[in-house]
Formats: sequence, structure tokens, C-alpha cells
Amino acid sequence: LMEWLSREGLIILGWWLWITLAGVAVFPLCMRLLSGLSDKGYTLSRTVGMMLVTFVFWLLASYGFLDNSVGSIILAWIIVVVVSLVVYVRFGDVRDIFGWWRENRVLFVVTEILFFGLFFVWVIYRAHQNQILYTEKPMELAFMSAVQRSTAFPPNDPWMSGYAISYYYMGYVMSSMLSMLNGISSTMGFNLTIASQFALTGLTAFGVVYNLVRSRAFESVTQFRNSSASQSVAIGVGMLGMLFMILLGNFQTILIEVPFQAQSVPQSYLEFWGTQERSNFSDGAYQQNPEAPILKDPAQWLYGWWWFRASRVLTDYNLDNSLPPTWHAQPIDEFPAFSFLLADNHPHVLALPFVVMVIGMMLNLLLTGRDPNRYEVVLYGIAVGALVFLNTWDGPIYLVGLVGVEAVRRLMRYDKARLDIEDWLHLFKLGFIVVGVLAVAYLPFLIGFRSQAGGILPNLLHPTAFRRFFIMMGPFVVILSVFLLTEAWRGMKFREMNWRTGFSTGGLILVGLLTVMLALTASSVFIPTIQSYVQSLLNEWGGWDVVIPLLIQRRIEYGLTSLLLLLAVVLVIGRLFPIVRKDKIDDDIDGINVTYPSATGFVLLLIAMGLMLTLIPEFFYLKDNFSTRINTIFKFYYQTWAVWSIAGAYAVYSVIGDRQIPQLKLPLRVIFGVVVVLVLIG
Repeated sequence: LMEWLSREGLIILGWWLWITLAGVAVFPLCMRLLSGLSDKGYTLSRTVGMMLVTFVFWLLASYGFLDNSVGSIILAWIIVVVVSLVVYVRFGDVRDIFGWWRENRVLFVVTEILFFGLFFVWVIYRAHQNQILYTEKPMELAFMSAVQRSTAFPPNDPWMSGYAISYYYMGYVMSSMLSMLNGISSTMGFNLTIASQFALTGLTAFGVVYNLVRSRAFESVTQFRNSSASQSVAIGVGMLGMLFMILLGNFQTILIEVPFQAQSVPQSYLEFWGTQERSNFSDGAYQQNPEAPILKDPAQWLYGWWWFRASRVLTDYNLDNSLPPTWHAQPIDEFPAFSFLLADNHPHVLALPFVVMVIGMMLNLLLTGRDPNRYEVVLYGIAVGALVFLNTWDGPIYLVGLVGVEAVRRLMRYDKARLDIEDWLHLFKLGFIVVGVLAVAYLPFLIGFRSQAGGILPNLLHPTAFRRFFIMMGPFVVILSVFLLTEAWRGMKFREMNWRTGFSTGGLILVGLLTVMLALTASSVFIPTIQSYVQSLLNEWGGWDVVIPLLIQRRIEYGLTSLLLLLAVVLVIGRLFPIVRKDKIDDDIDGINVTYPSATGFVLLLIAMGLMLTLIPEFFYLKDNFSTRINTIFKFYYQTWAVWSIAGAYAVYSVIGDRQIPQLKLPLRVIFGVVVVLVLIG
């Protein structure tokens, strides 16, 4: 270890330092524009800093004002510092920093230790697994090398000489900047990039959950304020959020892989779950061995990449329940902990800390308690635009999330429990301005970008079996189900749980999704891509008279997933939009219709986002080069993991530790705590 550090320690330290300096550069700006957060955006500042420094450098280089050099990168950093200081001095008392320090000294120390600790741990991991081989690593390294070697922007395409990269490449610019600043090649930068993404994602998740819990001590409605939401409690729950985001796995290992490797279960058990490559065995491929130890040393497990199967849980079967040919692209259900182990620097990983950053900005929008000012809207537009540039799929998702949070803020701020025409016009205006900001800010990228998306296809054949959905999302299914049921009980306690609106909304969503799926199917008459999809289905399985009964049977057999997701939507909507009553009972909060804290409203929205992201691929998906739902599942489930990680950590706090709102009986909370521990172990 010491010999390695003597050679590469300064490089590691330099990488950490430049990211830290980016955070220092923007913290004054964060104090003004993220003022709704109790830490004034300090835990988000590194991600905000890396985003803004990269944006300024790339934009000026794209318009020809800067070249691709170390001096230009440092100049971009100086520009960000100047703008940040001007905003800080212009919009507040310069002495505010002293008050912030008195309030956040402990958080400062925890934040610095956490970031460096996470970064250094994953640097050590990559030092032992440093080969850049297999999967998509060579492609990603090609992009990093091309960006680093380009004299100007847009950077050269490593495959098409004389052309620019037509891909969402902001993450590769960021990695190349850090490599150039540290004077290292893209190969060493590759491994340091995955380590810093691990640390930034963990730190930002910690910060968002910390601010969620800490907001309970500063609730604008004093009856909701929970003075016990101290810094220490918020830090502890923040650590849980970090754990959920970057270290938590799904249930594939405990339910499938351990029994498979130990040969401790009959073959029928594995075929029941039916995951990819752990079912439909050929003769003699699997034999139960009752004498085998339950926990065999993983070093002796079959297949060196046994852990890879955790990202191949969802499985699409033919109508006769046989597996499709091997060339058929099966769904990918990757999650962050798997990504960091695999260490692909793919856009979904490079974007992850900035996804969590935007979730933090959404929380800031809610907690400011007022309409966002023009400077905040510009920051939000640049941030959502960065997601488009980092991993284009994420941009529309969090644009909807940002507008949705503003809807929740107005719902709570004006306590009318409904959105009227004025609210809808305001939401449309906010979304329009954010899109306008990102379009102007990222114009050089947008005009040269060509997407692989080729329309929308109906998902007639492959709904998701709940048993496989549970393996993939089981930790959150357990925790968030308890939270939603608890919130429904709290709503009924105040006689405000709006079952009618909940069920009507759930029904409308179901009808809407079915209508889109059937309309897409009907459009096969005149849309060639859909016609090809439908015709291949009919050619393989017979005419409509044969296929329709089989499709209906498949929907019934696999319908539990959609049903439970829709029931969860009912609970979320019924709680978010309370019954407005003129009469009040004694334990009501006088004069208030919305009887949930701001943090709870925010988490209900995050849960709703995850529910819709997992519901949509049950009915239709985006067509790409694979013409299957592989990438829609991949991208949507990945974002579901992100939003549900934040929501899950707060859910544990809300059910067990929030003293100000109605609580379950102590034995029930203890049982839930034990369940959470078992989920984490599993």
C-alpha cells in the first residue's frame, strides 16, 4: 500500500483536490441559490461545482473562445469563482458565512471525511481491479482519449475521422478535464473517474437525505416542526440514504445466487423465479446436492462473474413460456452498486451524482416556500440541461420531477389541496422557461446530437412477473409499502385520505396506458416500424385469433405487478391531495387541510416518479437499435433506484423516528426496524 501511494498518491490527492476546489468555487453561489436547504447546498456543492466548471469550459471552447488545454480549464474555474462571489455579495450579507459555520461545523467535518473516505476506498478497489477490459469499457476509454486529445470542441469522434462525437459526452469531458489537470493519461483517469463518481454519488445522496430530515426541524408550519430532527439524527439517516444509493443490492444474491451456488434447492425453485441464466436448465446442468454447505466460499463459486446475474433478473419469455433465442436482447436491470463494481464509465453512471444533485435542487425548490426567482430558474435549467448532455434519457424525467415539485409546493403553500387553472399555467410557464434555458445553454450539443431512439413500440408480449420485479426492487417494495400504508393511516386519522381521487387517478392512468398501447398497435397499419414489430409477432405465433387470447392470458398471469404499482399510486395520490373539509375534529391541525410535512410531500412525489417509471415499460417502450425494451427498462429502473433510495431512507425515519406526526405503536415500529435490518443484510 505505501509503495503504491509513494508512486501514485499525489495523483490521487490531486484528483480529490480539483473536485474539492470546484465545490469551493460554487459554495458562495449555493448559499444564495440553494438557500432552502438547511446546509445551504454545501453537501451538493462538489457536484454543482463540477457541473458548472465543466459547462463553462465546454461552452466557451465550443464557441472558439478557449482551446482544450489546462490553462483554459483553470480559466473556466476562475470564471465560476468570480460569478459565484458576485452572486454571494450581491444577494445577501457577506457575514452569513459565519452563521452558517456555527450551525454546520459538525456537518462540514462529516462531509469532508465521508467524501474522502468513499473516494479513497474505491480508488483502492480499482487499484486491485484496474484492467479496462470487457463490456463497454473500451468504447468509453475511446471517448475519454478522443476528448483529451482534441484541440478544440466539439471533440473528435474516435470512429469517424473528421467528425465530432454525436453522443451525450459531458461526462467524458469532465473526466478528461481532471486527467489533464493532473497530467495523467485517460487510462489512469478512467479508474479515478469511477472512484470519484462513487464518492460524489454517495456524498450527494447523503446530503439530500440529510436536508430532508433536517427540514423537519425548520418546518414553516410550526405544528409540524419536529425539534428532535437534530443534526445527529439527520446525519445518521443521511448515511442510510448513502448506503441505499451506492451499496445496496437487490435480492438476487440471497434468493437465487446463494441457493444456486450451494445447490441447496431443487431445480423447480430456480425455475419458479425464472431469472436469466438461472432457469430453463439443460439436462444435467443443475443437480441439487442436499449435502452441500449452504454458504460455500464465494471464491469457489461457479463462473467468475457470478455477481453479474444481479443485473439480469427481469426476463422476457415467449408466449409459450420458452426463452427467446440467445440473440434476443433481454432486459438489463442494473443498479448503482452493480455499476460501481462493474466500473463501466457509461453515461448512466457518469450522470448519477448529477441526478441526485437535481433531486436536491427539487427539494430546495420546495423548501424555499416561494416562487423560484430568475437566478434559481437559470441554475435549474443548466442542471436539467446537464442531465440531457450527460445521459439524455434523464433530462425529461427530472424536468417532470422539477415541475412536479413546484406543483406540490403550490399545493402545500396555498393549502387548497387542488391545482387550479392559475397553478397549471404557472407550472407550464416554469417548464417552458427551464426548457428554454437548457436549449440556449447547450445549443452546441443539441444541434449536433443524433439519437438512436426511433419512436415508441407497444409492449404486447412482455409484462413483468411480480416475483422477478420483487427480486429486483424488493428492498424498496418492503420499506416503501410500509411507509405508504402508514401515510394512509395518518391520512385517515385526520379524515383527509382522499380515496376517491386516488382510485379515479389510478383508473385514469391504467386507461391511459392501455389506450396508448392499443393505439400504437392500431397505428401499425401506417407506421412501418410498428408494423414490422406487430407482423413479426403474428408470423411467429399465428393470426390475431390465436395471439389475442394468449396475450390476454399473459396479462392476467403477469398482472400483479401493474396492479400493485397502481394501488401504490392510489395511496400516493390519495395522501397528496387531501379531502377539503369545513368541519374539523379535535386532533386536526387548526385551519390546515394538508396535514403532512413538506419532506413527506416531497418523498411521496419521488415514490410516484418511481411508480410511473416502472409502470410505463409494462405497456410501451422506446425503440432503439435493439427494438426490445432492454434500454427502457435499463434507464427507467435505474432512475427508480435513485429516487426510491432517497425515499426509502426518509421512509425509515418517518415510520420510526419522526415524533411530531402520528406514529404507529412501539411494537410495530420495532418490527419494522428489524425488517429494515433484515432487508439490508439480504
